[in-house]
Amino acid sequence: MAFISLSAAVLAGGNAERMSRQDKGLLLFRNTPMALLVGRALQQVADSVFINANRNFDAYTALGYEVIADDLAYQGKGPLSGLLACLAFAKTSHLLISPCDTPCINSAAFVKLKQASLLSPETIHYLESGSGTHPLHAILPVEQTYSALSQFLKEAQRYNVSAFYEKFGCQSVIWANDADLLNVNTPRELV
Repeated sequence: MAFISLSAAVLAGGNAERMSRQDKGLLLFRNTPMALLVGRALQQVADSVFINANRNFDAYTALGYEVIADDLAYQGKGPLSGLLACLAFAKTSHLLISPCDTPCINSAAFVKLKQASLLSPETIHYLESGSGTHPLHAILPVEQTYSALSQFLKEAQRYNVSAFYEKFGCQSVIWANDADLLNVNTPRELV
């Protein structure tokens, strides 16, 4: 399998339980919606960018991206549900993903993921930093991952992203700057 083309998705389909159920991707970080900040960073590396969301479709579309929702059959299975929808929608050999609540992420991190994928295109690559693993900052081979994830969701008792990656075959990519991976989960983190 070869690395031929790259699309990217902003994952904004979560429930935002720690954020009083406010749609995190639409919350402002330094006066800009977080999903837009992530989308702009992805645009610098990918051929096309879209957003995975399960509500507020008009508001997300107004950010300038195509918006897709989780398949109803898989809703409620956490981030893997959104990932499956993104893989089904992608028309490229590889898909780059990033969660909407990491507004400080920059294109250099995505370039590093892309470089790893160019060297080993059949593997899922995700970021790892001093604070731990970041499995939702990842690049995945579309066709193979979609097939494996569909099977995993039928069989799994736990819908854990890292467990799926381990079963598929994955490799971490070290990212030294933890500040780029700030995950905004509470209102006080919206600086």
